[in-house]
Amino acid sequence: MTTEELTNKLKESKNIDSFIQENKNEFDEEAFKNFLDETLRRKGINVTTLAIESGISVPYAYNLFNGRKNSPRKDILLRLAFGLELSLEETNRLLILGGVAELRAKLRRDSIIIFGIENSYSIEITDELLSQYGLQTLL
Repeated sequence: MTTEELTNKLKESKNIDSFIQENKNEFDEEAFKNFLDETLRRKGINVTTLAIESGISVPYAYNLFNGRKNSPRKDILLRLAFGLELSLEETNRLLILGGVAELRAKLRRDSIIIFGIENSYSIEITDELLSQYGLQTLL
C-alpha cells in the first residue's frame, strides 16, 4: 500500500486503535535502521569508524544501529551523513527516515550544508563555512 493510500485510509478512520491494528503490516518502522545498516555495509565501514568520522560517541552510534535510540536530532543525522559520505539524495532520505525535515536550499544553514555535501567537503570544512556565516556548526 502506498503512503497516500494509507493516509486516505487514516483520514476515513473513526478509531485510531482499529486503524493501527488493521494496518500493522503497513508501518515501516525498521526503515531507518535498515537504511543505516545497508549504507554501512555498502560503504564497507563499521559502526566504531563511522562514529569517529561523524563526531558522535561510539555507544550512541551503536544504540542507533541497534534500534535502541530513536528520534536523533537533525545534526546527529547530518553528522552521520558526512561520516558516510552520502549524496544529497541519500542524506535527505536519511533525514526523512530519521523523522526530521530534509535539507532545503531556502534556508541559509541548509544551503551551506548542501553546498558542502555537493562538493564532497568534510564535516570540518563545512563547519568552517557555517561558522564564517555565524551559523551553528554540526560538531
